[in-house]
Amino acid sequence: MTRTEIQRHLAERGLRPLKQFGQNFLHDQNLCQWLVKQIMAEIKAGQPVLEIGPGLGALTEPLLEAGYELTAIEKDRGLAEFLRQRFAVAKNFHLREGDALEVLGALTETFPVVVGNLPYNISSPLLMTLMELPTPPERMIFTLQREVAQRLGSAPSRKDYGAVSVIVQSEYDVEIIKNIPATVFYPEPEVGSAVVRLERRGELLIKKGNRAAFHALVKKGFSQRRKKLSNLLEVEDSRRAEELTVLEWINLREKI
Repeated sequence: MTRTEIQRHLAERGLRPLKQFGQNFLHDQNLCQWLVKQIMAEIKAGQPVLEIGPGLGALTEPLLEAGYELTAIEKDRGLAEFLRQRFAVAKNFHLREGDALEVLGALTETFPVVVGNLPYNISSPLLMTLMELPTPPERMIFTLQREVAQRLGSAPSRKDYGAVSVIVQSEYDVEIIKNIPATVFYPEPEVGSAVVRLERRGELLIKKGNRAAFHALVKKGFSQRRKKLSNLLEVEDSRRAEELTVLEWINLREKI
């Protein structure tokens, strides 16, 4: 869907991009096709895919055409109605209307692949919610604010290395696969964007039953970055939270 088509569809329905929902619609057709190829890699047609924030269906359409059983979560009521009409005849399209943070908690299905153009203001909470599902996704591919994407894959002792870096990397290999300009969106966001791919580790570093306790420990350790861990946790470690590698955080949890 081109920029002109996006503007026309919105105008015809009396809709406009809502800043509070972080709505920036992807209109670059080449980028859409490239994203679908990344999603399709090693994923067979017919498998269930979850899309968060489909908007007007820029990724939805090619994913449906590729034969995936697609469930989409859309919060905006006007956009949800548009999607129902646009894909009314697609038997492999299933729409869940509502806030993704709430809908995800009520899902009974398992989705090995999750994709989407995530609203920048809630991208980190969404990732945490996805990781805490009974069966977390095997692969996630998202367009994110570049700063958030860099934080997910950051290394120890870097300024952007934080709790979300440790928690995500404890279960996923993180790779920024493409930086994308603001011009591919309507309206153009004020910040840079990137496509990030998260692949679940073959051998998990954290046992499923220990996940919540590990997340709580890491968040507490990073709650006051300037303080030494010995002042925040029951450990004898004079380092600060950002100095520990992911594996050292896991070992720390086991000691405690």
